[in-house]
Amino acid sequence: MKTYSLSCNWQISMPKDWNGEYNEADGQYVFFPDGSDLTIRATPFHAERDGVLAPEQVMEKAYMSSIPPTAVQRDAEPYSLSGFAVKMYENNVTMGNQMLYVIYVGYYAAGELLSVSVWGTDKPQCEQALEYLKTIKKQ
Repeated sequence: MKTYSLSCNWQISMPKDWNGEYNEADGQYVFFPDGSDLTIRATPFHAERDGVLAPEQVMEKAYMSSIPPTAVQRDAEPYSLSGFAVKMYENNVTMGNQMLYVIYVGYYAAGELLSVSVWGTDKPQCEQALEYLKTIKKQ
């Protein structure tokens, strides 16, 4: 496994044969294996004003605003992280003529949010990739 340091003091580990890239335009980290349409996207946020962290409810609302209305909530307990609330949703999205399965996971606390999504055409492969979320840490 290779550990990636993300902004806002987050980290995640991915298999060594996966690629990891940072997209400056949207502040998103993108991880993917060669020869596959499976993608894990992670976007960290930190919010404070004059040294005061944004309330947890504000961070939750920010995360929830990114979830499509058609998404269905799932049990996020297996992917919990100490000190953070977590919510998980799943959805099917059509892009072009291709159906994609998407799992959205949000970790949030006062002033902190890590929004993660798993994208792919193979649902079992997406479910298996969720195991990598168990490596997420806040430093």
